Formats: sequence, structure tokens, C-alpha cells
Amino acid sequence: MIDVRALGARVGTFELRDVTFAVPEGSYGVVIGPAGSGKTTLLETIAGIVPQRAGTLVLNGRDMAGVPPEQRGIGFVYQHGYLFPHLTVERNVLYGATDPAFARNVAERLGADALFDRAVRGLSGGERQLVAIARALASKPSVLLLDEPFSALDPRRRTQVRRTVRTMHREMGVTVLQVTHDFTEAGLLGDVAILLDAGRVLQWGPPERVFREPASPYIAEFLGAENVFAGEVHVLGDAAPDWVLGDAPPLARGHHAIEFRAGPLTFYTVGDASNGAGYAVIRAEEILLAREPHPSSARNQFEGVIAEVATLGALTRVALDVSGVPLVAALTTRSAQELAFAPGARVWASFKAMAVHLC
Repeated sequence: MIDVRALGARVGTFELRDVTFAVPEGSYGVVIGPAGSGKTTLLETIAGIVPQRAGTLVLNGRDMAGVPPEQRGIGFVYQHGYLFPHLTVERNVLYGATDPAFARNVAERLGADALFDRAVRGLSGGERQLVAIARALASKPSVLLLDEPFSALDPRRRTQVRRTVRTMHREMGVTVLQVTHDFTEAGLLGDVAILLDAGRVLQWGPPERVFREPASPYIAEFLGAENVFAGEVHVLGDAAPDWVLGDAPPLARGHHAIEFRAGPLTFYTVGDASNGAGYAVIRAEEILLAREPHPSSARNQFEGVIAEVATLGALTRVALDVSGVPLVAALTTRSAQELAFAPGARVWASFKAMAVHLC
């Protein structure tokens, strides 16, 4: 496991401060954040390359204070590979491996065995990453640190290698912490997501919770939420706003029905917020579009005019003007084509109360 509490480190003028998170033993953690947020520095501090200045760092139950890098049981893959240029690919993979047969099997599963006779200087960026991953796994580390390990691979190979690494991680029981800029990759791979910015952890937890329940509007926008609204929270009480006819469903954990006013729009949700200023986040994929009012229990229904239709492969994003307020919905391209959505068309947008997250 990786257990980090109030960790601090410094490289030049940059500082990691009060970094806290945990990746359980055998789990896959992902670190996301903007450029310059300290993601690589965090991995290097865990590896012992950058000295720890504050806090505690525990790997597999052992406090790493004063433990040199070579005694931490860590495998490390940098974005650029950093292979030994004077060795062949095969000798790079075998370097540090105690079981040559296992190391060769790892290389074969990743497809790096086809490069065994090649000189390192003749490898492409993607091939270097492939060999570096094989070398790190071949040593059977208890903790594997990956710094953008798939970034130089072409899309097809990236998908294959990512799947293989995830499978081997499970088989070996290794605890992984990977840096990535790819939110889709973070969701596919991660058991734990850590959002880092300016040397601090802004939020961490299961990826689905971090993405669906961002702790602040800044986090929501960084994670790609198109609909972030500033407004006023008004607690209504214990009557669910998204009800089915009959008795209101029970509200768990002290949550209350809430009305959120953002300019000319009023949303209804359920939460434990208090009266006052706040923000509402609605992910685009939570919004349903239809030519007529949607016959559902959703209380949040708005008529709007399509301002823009943007298609990227199988996904289409539709930007609406709802009483002068922009609202973005995401749906399959096939659905958008079947509904003949085009700029200027009037449509109805609807979403459930639970789709509105307050922060």
C-alpha cells in the first residue's frame, strides 16, 4: 500500500505541501492535475529520489523515512523511458530481474520481446516506453510508479498495453500509482484518483466520486464539467423534489430537498447544503434532450434553443441557450442524428435531481 500523510518536499522553488492520500495494497491509483502541479515530484518523493521534508510515507506497512531508493521495492517508469543506452533491449529488460524467465514472459506479453536485439538509440519514443514498462515489471516490485507511461504509444497499442499492465497488476498484486493527463484513462484504470494542483491534493477518492462530486467549481471545470453555475441555495425541507406520485421517498443521511437559483434558472436537487451562495455542477451526460417535454418524474425541465452541435466520433455535444443561460448536453451521435438536432431548433432538456451536485 501507499499511505501518504502531510507529505512535504521541495525541488528548487517548487514545494509539495501537506499531501495526504492512500492507495490500498494491490490497488491502482491515478494522479491527475495540470502541468506543473507536482505530479512527477510526488512520484520521485515516494521513490526516495527527492528527499522527504515533512510528513510520513508508508509503503506496505514500512515507514520510508531515511530508506534509500534501492531498498524501497519500487519500480519506476518515467515518461521518456530512461533506458541504459549501452545495453541491448533484452539486457535492459533483464536488468534488476531475479527471474530471467519471468522477465522474458513479461516482455513477451507486452510485445517488447520483438525489440530484444535492437539498440536503445534506434528505438522510437513508444518503443522506449514499452521496454521501460517491461523492465519495471520484470523486477517484481511491490510498488510500481508510472509517469505518463503510455503517452508515446499509438492509440491501438496504447489500449493493448494499458489492458496488459492492468491485468499484470492484478496478477502480481502490485500497488500502482500512475500519473496521467487522460481523464478516460483515469476512470478506466483507477481504484483511487488523486487530484493534485500547485503541490497540494485538492481531492482524492474513488474516481467515480471525484468526477461526479467535485469538491469545488475549480475542480469541476478542470475535470471537464461543462455546466457549472454560481447561485443561491435554498433548503426546502424533507420533501423530495424529484418525486413519484404518492409518498415522497425517504431522504438518507440527513439530506434535504434543495432549490438552487442561478439567474433565470431554478434547479431542484437533494443534498446537505445550507442556505447561501454556492455552485451547482451538472455533467453533460446527465442531461436528456427531446423534441417535446420528457414524460418522466424529473422536476428539472427546461425549453431551450440549440446554439451549437459539435460531433466527435460516437459522441455529440449540444449547446443550448436556456433563457440566456448556456447549458451543454452530451448524447450519442446516432441519437443526435435521429432527432435531427441543428442550430436554431427548440428542444427540451431534463435531468434528475440527483444529477445536480452542489459544492
